[in-house]
Amino acid sequence: MKKKLLFLSCVILFFLLLSSCSGSASDEGNTVATYLTISSEGGNEKLLGKTFTFRIKDNLNNDITAESEIFVNSELINGNLYTPTDKGVYTISAKYRNLPVNPISVNAVINDGVNFKHRILYEDFTGTWCGNCTRAGARAKNLKLQTDDGFVFIGIHGPNGQDPWSNTVSTETEIFKNVTGTDLGWPTMFINRNTMWDDSENYTDMSLPLSQLKAFSKIGIKIGSAVSGDILNIETRISFAQNFSGLKMAAFIVEDELVGKQKNYVPALGPSTIYDYVHHNVLRNKLTATVAGENIPDSQTGISNEYSRSFQYAVPSGYNRAHLKIIVMIMDGNGTVLNVREEKIGITNTYEFL
Repeated sequence: MKKKLLFLSCVILFFLLLSSCSGSASDEGNTVATYLTISSEGGNEKLLGKTFTFRIKDNLNNDITAESEIFVNSELINGNLYTPTDKGVYTISAKYRNLPVNPISVNAVINDGVNFKHRILYEDFTGTWCGNCTRAGARAKNLKLQTDDGFVFIGIHGPNGQDPWSNTVSTETEIFKNVTGTDLGWPTMFINRNTMWDDSENYTDMSLPLSQLKAFSKIGIKIGSAVSGDILNIETRISFAQNFSGLKMAAFIVEDELVGKQKNYVPALGPSTIYDYVHHNVLRNKLTATVAGENIPDSQTGISNEYSRSFQYAVPSGYNRAHLKIIVMIMDGNGTVLNVREEKIGITNTYEFL
């Protein structure tokens, strides 16, 4: 009898210790709502007269917009829609069950002169071997739902030897952004090159990239190309609606809709190995001399000026031409992307005036 009691005591003690190590249902951030977040769909900056749509979520990613009170400059509004009548910055806050919240700012701007459509750049350092990298792909899908074509995506596969679509240019880009497994690993995600999108398990909160999306840009991008045999001839033009200095241009070739297997550690996104995973805008090559970009002469970046740059690219036989795209980005002197655009090869587009 004493041996049985001793055995039962040991079993109970074991499970108590196991429970204390693994955490409990009341651990902060796991199952208990402790704070709120506010986001503005479509970006934090819009033209005057356009409507802002606000979303309120708790730290468990539950959408509690309908149950929350939303305030604009400390005044309660009806619902979650607000259309400013004056230009300027507005402070948005919310209340729900006395949970703390960090207010956000939105900006209503006037369309003064020539403006162009603005997009943000989403760079995803990924790998087919990386089970957590499916979260980054899911983020891209959710971002597309909220911005339509408000962003350009590049998938940078690596490291060399571990991913079938790794290449010298993807390795150059990894080194350029310190994604080497020492400083940063896989997945690593950047918005507009200099804003890191943290590698959290949350792949539905789009507040960070949307905060980078502006109502318009003063830089317009036009891309045209034609294929002659195996040679792709590319003509890019950049238009400026205000005076700039210290700008850079970077241009790349990507291939969309590459299908292959993908390791997956997120059960909600599929099995442990997804054999028909679609990889988007996989980086194939660079058109500019470096992935960091080439300098644009200040003499050509003044208001009403247009800068042109031509490229030639020999298309490898194994690439699917129907899925090849050209991506052009313009950056400031710190390397932050100011505007970006993509276009399929063989197509000549026009400036996107607003």
